[in-house]
Amino acid sequence: MLHGATWHRGIDLIAIERVMAEWGPWPSLSEEELPYACREMSAADIPVPVIAERLGISERTVTRWRGTEGGGA
Repeated sequence: MLHGATWHRGIDLIAIERVMAEWGPWPSLSEEELPYACREMSAADIPVPVIAERLGISERTVTRWRGTEGGGA
């Protein structure tokens, strides 16, 4: 990935950065972006309930997606 890139393999890195911010409103993410955002937020030590709320997914899904390469169901 190039320094200063805003997209990586179909992932909008600016949207990911915005959803990680403490203030909203947070953007809606695509199906491909959700697991990526979950992993990034987990790496930033954001608590599971906060990740779930910001991404609009269940805490169980956050737990499943943490540390997995593809995310998914």
